[in-house]
Amino acid sequence: MNKTNNITGILALGAFLGGCDTEQQPIDRPNILLITVEDISPMLGCYGDPVAKTPVLDQLAKDGVMFTNVYAPMGVCAPARAALITGMYPTSIGANNMRTNRNTLPDGIPPYEATPPSEVKCYTEYLRASGYYTTNNSKTDYQFKSPITAWDENSNKAHWRNRPEGMPFFSIFNIMTSHESQIWDRANDPVVIRPEDVILPPYYPDNEIVRRDLARVHSNNTIMDREVGEIIQQLKDDGLYDKTIIVFYSDHGGPLPRQKREIYDSGLHVPFIIRFPGNKLAGTVTDELVSFVDIPPTMLSLAGIEPPDYMQGQSFWGEYKTRNPREYIFAARDRVDGEYDIRRSVRDHNYRLVRNFRPEVGAYQDVEFRYNIAMMLEMLRLRDAGQLNEDQMYWFRTSKQPEEFYDLANDPHELNNVIDDPRFADDVVRLRVALGNWMTEIDDKGLMTEKELVWSMWPGGIQPETTLPQIKESNKKLTLTSVTVGASIAYMINKNTHEPHKRWLLYYEPVAVNPGDTISAVAIRIGYKQSQEVNFVMN
Repeated sequence: MNKTNNITGILALGAFLGGCDTEQQPIDRPNILLITVEDISPMLGCYGDPVAKTPVLDQLAKDGVMFTNVYAPMGVCAPARAALITGMYPTSIGANNMRTNRNTLPDGIPPYEATPPSEVKCYTEYLRASGYYTTNNSKTDYQFKSPITAWDENSNKAHWRNRPEGMPFFSIFNIMTSHESQIWDRANDPVVIRPEDVILPPYYPDNEIVRRDLARVHSNNTIMDREVGEIIQQLKDDGLYDKTIIVFYSDHGGPLPRQKREIYDSGLHVPFIIRFPGNKLAGTVTDELVSFVDIPPTMLSLAGIEPPDYMQGQSFWGEYKTRNPREYIFAARDRVDGEYDIRRSVRDHNYRLVRNFRPEVGAYQDVEFRYNIAMMLEMLRLRDAGQLNEDQMYWFRTSKQPEEFYDLANDPHELNNVIDDPRFADDVVRLRVALGNWMTEIDDKGLMTEKELVWSMWPGGIQPETTLPQIKESNKKLTLTSVTVGASIAYMINKNTHEPHKRWLLYYEPVAVNPGDTISAVAIRIGYKQSQEVNFVMN
């Protein structure tokens, strides 16, 4: 079977077994709940933060498996979420520039959508084809419009409770409370962590404004923690808690200055917890290196579905777990809003190497959105007044060395570039080679101009359109196809009737219909315009 182009064959993969422990013991067709949050580093009690008040997540970690080395491939939401839905690096599929739908792009570039190679799907299509009811509540932000084929439900009302009886579910709930914007939106709300108690990293000045914002972040995390508990309680109320795998993670690192949008651990490192039914492996902590591109194949593996070959990630759990752990974590930063840069990094357990393709550009990106954060304005004021120390000024350096190298055990905040230290010469070469090989293997598109990138996906800057689906009848079954390579097809039978659970279904095998039935169908490839609707009446 050619898994890169054939969703139909998913059903032939056999029993839906999801390994839950080191011996890969199967469980029977589990429900899977993903709770995603915005913009947090591992500032949780279970990760050793001494001031965090996160009892729900601390308990989830006690009851499950806590991963200490999970990283986003970019330190900002939309590119990171492109990886989370496809299992592909953003730099490989044209999703590397933050906010492709901006109306202020240079060189006559229109607002555009990332358009991956034809074989790339939203991985939830594989779950749908395997009998899962998939819901997303409700953020997408993939750098492309969410295809109609990706979800059974995709709205702020989407819920596993809406599924047909007996169907297993795969549900995502996204919590916004910890998002960067909530630092100023909730600035005047009471805090549960006192400003005087917070622990400041060395790249921040120590004053009341900075402490207040850091306390706000911790307090937002406490509220977020309670909201996680409310979702989990719904599982318990429905009698599904011990029939559901629960996964918790953030879309990238923390929301504060020198965290979000950065290529260091402060922008990439996230918490990640899996709790299995029956609390299997409760209290396990693993330091295995995990990238966001590994999450889609792992979710498929947990559902007993073999991940497609095209995915650039590897499964770290479940029936199709890769036996060789990941050696390296790769990351990138290109355009963020109106600020242009090209940076690539590779990390192992001990070191990080950063390559700067535009060393003449300063490390700090003057992103206007951050001006809403009081401490950002305060740091800029102190910078201009010459009142920041060396560590605090490192972010504001006006140019960068072509390469940076950090000894993470002794410099966890990545403030001391030791690229020229002879003690690390062998490791510099090793990571340099690994980074170069990765960029070649994934066909890194970040070295193109953005216009060249867009024109390569949308010739002449014009969005391609998916061709109309074709419907053919044979033996009282309908076959749906599209000439557009890689297109997925959604269909509905008797669209205008008011039957329970009426929704667009994913086409993956011939559809049985009755005389007089009307089938409606649309075709869509990621990054393309959706086709017009086609209707067919069965004789």
